[in-house]
Amino acid sequence: MTVHLYYNPQSRAVMTLWLLEELGVSYDLKPVDYEDGSMRSESFLALNPMGKIPVIVDGDTVVTETVAIALYLADKYKDNANLAPEIDDPRRGEYLRWIVFQAASIEPAMLQAGMKFETNQRSAGWGNVQLVARVLENRLSLASPYLFGDWFTAADLIVGGAVNWAMQFGMFPKTPAMSAYAQRMTERPAFQRAFATQNS
Repeated sequence: MTVHLYYNPQSRAVMTLWLLEELGVSYDLKPVDYEDGSMRSESFLALNPMGKIPVIVDGDTVVTETVAIALYLADKYKDNANLAPEIDDPRRGEYLRWIVFQAASIEPAMLQAGMKFETNQRSAGWGNVQLVARVLENRLSLASPYLFGDWFTAADLIVGGAVNWAMQFGMFPKTPAMSAYAQRMTERPAFQRAFATQNS
């Protein structure tokens, strides 16, 4: 089975490409252009009404949203590479917490930092940039080398990819634990293969 990934190298689809490389899954890249209107076409909107990427098509299954795609692929292709705790594994709760933290807290904090607006920490679901960065720094200071010790999971990929991106573009401070964790992510061979594809 080949997974079809709708992809642009300047998008979060790179995270999905990295995950496919980690899993060793056969994939086919379907390039999309931001400027030619293809993501607003009827055929693309049938896959994702938001007109956004990444989108994967795996047989008859269509999945959108970076975190949802990661959860789906890590569970479905566990026989290729074990990147997710089983549903009855006590670590499953923390795994879900951190992989969803990317969409629920890291992403909006990055948006806040990039657009330079203030939030009410009590009412905004993510609090503010400073809170998210502090929580990440505290948790990642315990990562040795990954969130679950020597076991690299899809949560590391999703969190690590976002942290690396946020620091690279000045949205998060380059604190010691976040910097060291992001470096460990970029040293992974699958990460390097994905970004070699991005730059080819």
